[in-house]
Amino acid sequence: MFQTPPGGGIRDTSEAIYYSFTDALLRFVSFLPALIGAAIILIVGWFVSGLLAGLIERALKAVGFESAVERSGIGEFIRRSGTRMTTSGVIATLIKYFIFLIFVQAAANVLGIPQLTEIINRIILFIPNVIVAMAIIVVGSFIAQFLSGLVRSSVSELGVGSPDLLAKLTQYIVIGFAVIAAIDQLGIAATVVNTLLIGLIG
Repeated sequence: MFQTPPGGGIRDTSEAIYYSFTDALLRFVSFLPALIGAAIILIVGWFVSGLLAGLIERALKAVGFESAVERSGIGEFIRRSGTRMTTSGVIATLIKYFIFLIFVQAAANVLGIPQLTEIINRIILFIPNVIVAMAIIVVGSFIAQFLSGLVRSSVSELGVGSPDLLAKLTQYIVIGFAVIAAIDQLGIAATVVNTLLIGLIG
């Protein structure tokens, strides 16, 4: 690329610095298009993921998802965790970062960083399990609420036992099964989950 000075090599410190700097500069210039491309991908990904997350959150609220979640008690549980986000907001945020991670993976491919690409790919493949686990808990909460009301009304009509106690017990058992199923979906401590499930079944 550069002509080596006569005399068979770099002769002094100034020439060594010159050649090192020039080589580093050329490497940076050759890398610059990939860096700019990756930056553009990340910027576009951030706006696209944010836009889609906003649309999803509004759609969930429009179909009455938020009010249904409030009735199931999940909304109160989320508020107790310390966040000010609604359930729709939590779901939309998870989807936002899932979409953005896809763009991050594309940017890592452009930059030629296979290690980062592999890590992001593992995260992307795991996120659907998180979404399914959340869906299991949501559906389980609705079923728990329905069965709780059914038990309360049935026991009240029969006039035996404590309707509220049995209703609460039913609700907790159903939610317990839903949580165990969600944990199993995430693949966390499968042996422990199976032991708990066997214990609940008896």
